[in-house]
Amino acid sequence: MMNEVVCATRGGEASRAVQMAAIEQAKANNSPLVFLYVVSPEAVKDVEPSLKKAVIGEQIWLGKVILKVAEDRAEREGVRATKVIREGDVRQEICSYLTEKQARLLLLGASRSTTFSVFGDDPAERLASSIHENTGVDVAIVRPGREDSDSYYSYLVPA
Repeated sequence: MMNEVVCATRGGEASRAVQMAAIEQAKANNSPLVFLYVVSPEAVKDVEPSLKKAVIGEQIWLGKVILKVAEDRAEREGVRATKVIREGDVRQEICSYLTEKQARLLLLGASRSTTFSVFGDDPAERLASSIHENTGVDVAIVRPGREDSDSYYSYLVPA
């Protein structure tokens, strides 16, 4: 089994926190690190059909930039990372990647404004639970810390 740590990332404050957490996990366990970005054609469903291909192309370009920033963060911490971009349904693509690579851990970012719920009804928690149920891979949700964007806290699903 690969000992891969996979970090699903998309940009923004939550992604910075999850990237830093993934880097720490990979470093602590001497595990391969993969930053995964999924472009969802569903996200551009309301775009004029003649522009859809161009918008998806822009999303892919944005993904490359976000992944390069994440890779640079990892390198500054002495961790070598691989970058992967996939296109399709976000949950399906994450599950497929985890299964194909037999990853051991997935880290997902969630915004500071969401909270951990004892009911597991937060959208990030629902996504994490669904991914865990479909793949058996442990999933940690990482949120930015309250005081500074480099700090974070995480929650392993299922608890």
